[in-house]
Amino acid sequence: MRRPKFMASLAVVAALAGACASAEAETAASDAPDTPTTTAAVSRGDLRTERQFRATVSYGDEWDVDTPATGTVTRQPAVGTIVGFGEVLVRTDDRPRFLAEGEIPMYRNLSKVDTSGRDDNGNRIQLLRGFDVAQLQFFLLKGGFDAGGDLTVDGTFGASTEKAVEEWQEEVGLPVTGAVDNTQIVFAPDPVRIASSARVGAAFSGLRVNDAEPSVQVDTTNRDRRALAEGTAVEVRLPDGTTTQGTVSTQEQTTDSAGTTVWRTTIRVADALPGDASSATVTVTEILAQDVLLVPVSALLALAEGGFAVEVVTDRGAGTSLVGVEVGEVLDGRAEVSGDLSVGDQVVVER
Repeated sequence: MRRPKFMASLAVVAALAGACASAEAETAASDAPDTPTTTAAVSRGDLRTERQFRATVSYGDEWDVDTPATGTVTRQPAVGTIVGFGEVLVRTDDRPRFLAEGEIPMYRNLSKVDTSGRDDNGNRIQLLRGFDVAQLQFFLLKGGFDAGGDLTVDGTFGASTEKAVEEWQEEVGLPVTGAVDNTQIVFAPDPVRIASSARVGAAFSGLRVNDAEPSVQVDTTNRDRRALAEGTAVEVRLPDGTTTQGTVSTQEQTTDSAGTTVWRTTIRVADALPGDASSATVTVTEILAQDVLLVPVSALLALAEGGFAVEVVTDRGAGTSLVGVEVGEVLDGRAEVSGDLSVGDQVVVER
């Protein structure tokens, strides 16, 4: 049986078929002129392609550290340094300012007050109480300063808290007063990244920080954003070759620095990035067709009457028959097909 003549009216199939000599093909040589010389097995799988996008690494908006500290800068971590809880944000006059975990900023001085007197209304003065006190107590306990085992996180600044503060101040080189203010401790809910530089020896004029947890951002057109739908897994590669996995978290329409309307995709990464990272390449694998029957494009026959078919070798291998198929996605010399085919069927790709 000779292969039926077919129309080359669909240019994409003709072009791809002419370029294909499938590496999956099996050769079955025979002296009989009607016996196919090259066949390939119908397989089941996915059609996948990779796309790459240029990205920037963002650490969010900067903000000023709330501290009235003054003096000469004697040490400051470099821009990009991640400062964790219990670590030093800056030193002025060789006195450290520490970062501590807390949702409430240090809005008042914390100390043990004299409760022997009365206030202007005649009420007995009470010890300081509040969540800010509890934050300080948690900070002290986590650092190992527990006033000999007496300190608890109860939100009340009593004698045990004062003693723990004194232990801490002596350990870190601060004046031992038993009282704390925002020249010594800055509360923040998360670690921060140093965003401004200060020359050692200069007068301290403030400190700016931003988020320690970076996000990778990709700006795309409306058409390209479909490849980066929320929840999509991606690979993030930094200029130094470092790679990490990420997940698309959000997409929003915004305006870029040039005033162009774009879709901004934000990606959360699995691993910490270097504090000085500023750019990246995002690779996303698109699944064009999943769990489908696949044949080499060169097996497709465009029939004169319309539609497509493949030439299937019979069970006994003595001949072939035409099987009509619907063609779906086409990629890298393989085509998605549906029809009366099974995995393992041999289709003719060349005579």
